[in-house]
Amino acid sequence: MGSLAVIDWTIVAAYLGVTLLVGAWVSRTAGRSLDSYFVADRSLPWWWLGTSMAATTFAADTPLVVSGLVAKHGVAGNWLWWSWAISHISVAVVFAALWRRSRVLTDAELIELRYSGRSAAWLRGFKAGFFAILINAIILGWVVRAMVKIAAPFVDWHAWLGPAAMEAFTAFWPDALLVGSPGDTITVLVLFCVIGAYSSLGGIRGVILTDLLQFAMALVGGVAFAWIAVDHVGGLQGLQAGLARHYDVASLLDFVPGRDAAWLPVQVFLTYIAVQWWAQYYSDGSGYLAQRVFTARDERHATAGTLWFAVLNYAVRTWPWVLVALVALVVFPMGVSGGGADAEVVAADREMAYPVLMARLLPAGLLGLLFASLLAAFMSTVDTHLNWGASYLTHDLYRRFVAPDASQSRLVWVSRLSVMLLTAMGVVVASRIDSIEQAWRLFIALGAGLGLPSMLRWFWWRANAWTEIAGIVAAVSSALVLYPLFPDARDEYLLLAIVAIATVSALLATWLTPPVPDAHLEAFTRRVHPPGWWRDLPGAAPRRAMAWLGIAWVSGNAGVFALMFGIGGLLLGSSVTGALLVLGGLVGLWGAFRGSEAFRMASAPR
Repeated sequence: MGSLAVIDWTIVAAYLGVTLLVGAWVSRTAGRSLDSYFVADRSLPWWWLGTSMAATTFAADTPLVVSGLVAKHGVAGNWLWWSWAISHISVAVVFAALWRRSRVLTDAELIELRYSGRSAAWLRGFKAGFFAILINAIILGWVVRAMVKIAAPFVDWHAWLGPAAMEAFTAFWPDALLVGSPGDTITVLVLFCVIGAYSSLGGIRGVILTDLLQFAMALVGGVAFAWIAVDHVGGLQGLQAGLARHYDVASLLDFVPGRDAAWLPVQVFLTYIAVQWWAQYYSDGSGYLAQRVFTARDERHATAGTLWFAVLNYAVRTWPWVLVALVALVVFPMGVSGGGADAEVVAADREMAYPVLMARLLPAGLLGLLFASLLAAFMSTVDTHLNWGASYLTHDLYRRFVAPDASQSRLVWVSRLSVMLLTAMGVVVASRIDSIEQAWRLFIALGAGLGLPSMLRWFWWRANAWTEIAGIVAAVSSALVLYPLFPDARDEYLLLAIVAIATVSALLATWLTPPVPDAHLEAFTRRVHPPGWWRDLPGAAPRRAMAWLGIAWVSGNAGVFALMFGIGGLLLGSSVTGALLVLGGLVGLWGAFRGSEAFRMASAPR
């Protein structure tokens, strides 16, 4: 498949060195306090946090997954992840301002701001441990597996270190902790050492600064690769002609699945766009998105940054990956035998089309840039989850339950130690995960059905800690029963069942348990000014604010999808329609921002 030249490895080494320098450069600022370490003193501009969100969301596995989806289902196969745009627009126009107003350090801290009593404290501690350890472990495990898959064709530790050194490593390192082969394990250890170093030194500011570099590299590398790949098959016209020789082009390039698409029945498609986006625990932005929002200078920057993320993640990044995936279908036609060793690798695993084409088409220097960009994608995901997990361990467990009077310097030390502990955990978990698909299924199972309770707390006075507790218990227990009981069932159908069980359980628990005391609710509404149904509590947003949120939400969703499909249309031959959609998309996004601004003004304290 090819190998990296000296110039390629020079680029990779320079990139790794810069990330370490960034961590060291901001370490003194990060070490001042917990606010400095985890929320950058709430001082960052919108484009920093939005770009960082996009960098984190793009993991090393993403272009590989897109290659596999397009090969199996055509361009419309990407609805598996396009549907999340609805959730991210919701976060931008609805929840970003509310998160920023809350002035919490972690999303788990919001639990005791919104709810009261022992149940709230228990829920906060449980969710902190659940997300910091279990959910983080699963995510770290699958992104490591994906990175190993990409790096394996290019990294040859046996040649670099020699047989004696590799035998010594194999004898020293336990077989149970191998991440693939011994060479793959060394790759993971090197990368985790670099990530752990700059993440622990620089805190969230260091993570976000490196994310800016990582996203720029990933975008430039991805666009350059797509350009070279399309040029290899004769440009966009040659790509169309090449696809027409082997496939039904109309069906392959359709942005929306047809009614007769067996792989995506209508009921499954409706599940994507009507249920999936709000059913998961992060439907209100909980997790790393909220963490980025906490760093914003103000609510306006929080909203603009999250909208910017949605544009980058869907309208911009989609098409370089899709174009490469389409080129792969021309270079390595489905169902056509022959073509050499590369073709055999791709035929066995269509996701490998991306790294195989990298090695085949890219010249020295650019290959190193793209390889470094995939490293960057991997590292931007890992560093975020290390910092995010450490914030739970430090603020929501250690500070809340162990040492509430700990000094700021001690808390920063605990934070850095937590990053290193989570780094070690990531290596261990990666060694236990056999496949990315298994990790995805487990992740979806554990998070399914938690979205509604998370959203209700922002809109409805009656929601309490037991709303979320019952939802969590019902979702996790039903997932652990249903997935083993129906191993061949589509994940989407299991998701619907889990969501139904969790939703009913959460609502029953809400009505069967006492509400949050009015005094506690009033403290929340005066700080956050939430929209919805709050029994005219002081501070709650007036009802007209909900209308502005509705306008912003509809405009934002229409805008991001129109812009995404418009750019796709321009690239794939529908010039007039594409241009009109791009124009409409820009108008829709402007409307979303103006609507969210009107909401902010309507809900601001008088």
